[in-house]
Amino acid sequence: MPDSADSSRGTQNEAPASGAKKVAGHGFRPTEEQLSLLSRVERLCFEAGDFASKSPLGEAYLDLVMGALIGSCGSNRFHIVGLEKLASYDRKQSLLLVANHTSFFDFFTITYILYKRTKLSKNIFFPTRSTFFYDHPLGPAVNLSMSAMRMFPPIMRDGSKRAFNMWAIERCVAELRTPGTILGIHPEGKRNKSGNAYTFLPAQPGAGKVALEANEIPTIPVFVTGMGNSLPHEFVKNWVPGDKTPIDVYFGDPIDFTDLLPKKHKTTTAKKAAERCVTAIAALGKDQRAHRQANPYERELRR
Repeated sequence: MPDSADSSRGTQNEAPASGAKKVAGHGFRPTEEQLSLLSRVERLCFEAGDFASKSPLGEAYLDLVMGALIGSCGSNRFHIVGLEKLASYDRKQSLLLVANHTSFFDFFTITYILYKRTKLSKNIFFPTRSTFFYDHPLGPAVNLSMSAMRMFPPIMRDGSKRAFNMWAIERCVAELRTPGTILGIHPEGKRNKSGNAYTFLPAQPGAGKVALEANEIPTIPVFVTGMGNSLPHEFVKNWVPGDKTPIDVYFGDPIDFTDLLPKKHKTTTAKKAAERCVTAIAALGKDQRAHRQANPYERELRR
């Protein structure tokens, strides 16, 4: 998640520092000044996302349609570690999940596991870079088909739209402060295309800012590897007898940011918080790598 300004202080009960307004039942809205920074296409895509992302039909779509799709590509390949750490949370608990990003489908994989194997809420959002999904006329259609518009809010690439990104941070915090909301963020800000799941891109302050501003909400690190970018290929792997390509998903303990809170409004502090997220994810990756070296092809028994 990209950088943001220092003054993101929105709560669920009052207008945030940037002046965004609370609309009943629909979360914080950006100001007209912030919206004016967007191009016509970006504005239309944003409005579509803002409207559709709150529909209760989205949860059903992710569960039934995307759940079936991801399940068909990985249900026989999953090896999940640490899921018991989420057992004490119920549907009213909000969580911030921070994960590495090597595949288009990392958070779809995590969502499938949360939906099928926990008692957590199915109200899930994934802040996303605006590339294609919010700056191309076809973006909303793809976003709708892939995530029921839950890839929201957008983070704009253009530095001149920094004020809008401030609002996006505030919206993330406001959503987290709504009981029963799961927010998934990649602290690296974009997909790591190196092909090495154990190396990481520089942490982006935006993820740290969300974690610090909503510090009362647990931040859970997740390491995922094994899911590729081609679902047809993943589907074949899932059903070929003797396939040796497990999908590993490791959940960690909540990350402690207590020492950073006194200076949480500084961008340098947000950067440190984001780096702490990446460090926690990397530690899970280290555990996964050690396990794979000892157990190369281990997967769960079919359920």
